[in-house]
Amino acid sequence: MRTRFISRRGLLQTAAAAGAASSFISKPLRAATESDVLIIGAGLSGLRAAHDAQDGGAKVQVIEGRNRAGGRVLSLTDIPGNPEAGGNGIGAGYGRMIDSAQRFGVELMNIAERAPLIFQRELVLDGKVIKESEWADHPRNAFKGPMKKMMPWQPMPLLMSTKNPLGKNYEDWYDPKSFGLDVSMHDWFLSQGLDEASIELAYNINCEHGASAHDVSSLMVAFTYSWGNMQRDILPRATYAGKGGNQSIPNAMAKALGDKVHYKKAVVGIRSDGNMAEATCADGSVYRAKKIICSIPFAALRNVKMDPVVPGAQGRAIKTMGVQKLTQSHIVAKKPFWTEDGLKPGLWTDGIVGNMMAQPFGQKPDEITSFTLWHRGWMADQIDRMPEAEAKKAIIAGVEAIRPSAKGKLEVRGFKSWQTDPFSCGDWAIWQPGQVRDFIQHVAKPHGNVHFCGEHTALSNRGMEGAMESGERAAQEVLQAL
Repeated sequence: MRTRFISRRGLLQTAAAAGAASSFISKPLRAATESDVLIIGAGLSGLRAAHDAQDGGAKVQVIEGRNRAGGRVLSLTDIPGNPEAGGNGIGAGYGRMIDSAQRFGVELMNIAERAPLIFQRELVLDGKVIKESEWADHPRNAFKGPMKKMMPWQPMPLLMSTKNPLGKNYEDWYDPKSFGLDVSMHDWFLSQGLDEASIELAYNINCEHGASAHDVSSLMVAFTYSWGNMQRDILPRATYAGKGGNQSIPNAMAKALGDKVHYKKAVVGIRSDGNMAEATCADGSVYRAKKIICSIPFAALRNVKMDPVVPGAQGRAIKTMGVQKLTQSHIVAKKPFWTEDGLKPGLWTDGIVGNMMAQPFGQKPDEITSFTLWHRGWMADQIDRMPEAEAKKAIIAGVEAIRPSAKGKLEVRGFKSWQTDPFSCGDWAIWQPGQVRDFIQHVAKPHGNVHFCGEHTALSNRGMEGAMESGERAAQEVLQAL
């Protein structure tokens, strides 16, 4: 018999070995479907919650606003190599992800040997390529001391590996004893001896988290890096991807639930009253259950009417927690222009092109099938203000201006703005300075008969594994309460 709940550490060991409505529809309800547990959202967290609740004997239903499963896991299967627009590599410590892939028959491939080519890129500032050999003496190089020889993307990982205040104790990030670290990355950088020009270069141009070093907590970033290092320690050179794309995992999970998953059900209202809870959808349908598990990201949940209103710190978290501004472009090259100009395949820029990374997912490890362009923060804002067709032209023109060898050889085959997606309103959750201290103990608390999951409520993991962790926790809560 399959164990219903597996501890996080047990799973890590296994992996190491292997448009809002203003009011609800008035009663009597026009359409009502009842169950023990209603899960809102067919992303990884919701699907994990659904399976665990069902395994525990509950009658479940899942409603999803999109016309697909996966949430922020999105594989572009119509592009060579199946690049990911959301939900990239699966680390060796992603025990729940690995367990689910095995359980639902999704083959995992180790793609670690392809990673070096992904990070081969040229530095581009003010529209001009700066060779690595030229960088140490370049007038735009604001770094001091030993950092002077580092490319702009290198100081951040180095600092977070050697000066990480959490060390290897990544779970200490939600311990009150760590809340003194819940300051901005900007302030943390200053404490490490960086000046404003160095911070701009090392962080603000291509932000990993937030839109600048001012609006993300150093405690969250320290946790992210400490947790990431743990993944590599478990099994070096092991990063997995689902065959056909990582979305194949939530697709298989949803398929296993059969007709219990209902698509195109955009939730506009959630009510918890007495012994029941209900969700009202934009199409007028209403779903009732003894318990609701809501996986809607907080940035999107702000557009859903909650009755009663969520009070206190949890309510403030829903209204104010940050979210990553991210737009991705996926470019396919008709010819290998990078062999003509002698430059590295990728680009790291301070312009609209953003961070352009090769995707070597062909038959051979060195075969580049496409390029993913990460536009974060202000770049995402700039692109999202344009009509999509205009944005694609601007992105192609930006690449061609940097390397003329690419002219006429590029096509944007995939384009995804996560902050204009009404079901996510951004990508991963961003804990702003002071928010870990103020909200970490409150975000996952049940509100009446409504329970919450999603990567923004995870404590011990990030990304896809964090989503799964949260779904597991929410399912345990409702099974104990039923």
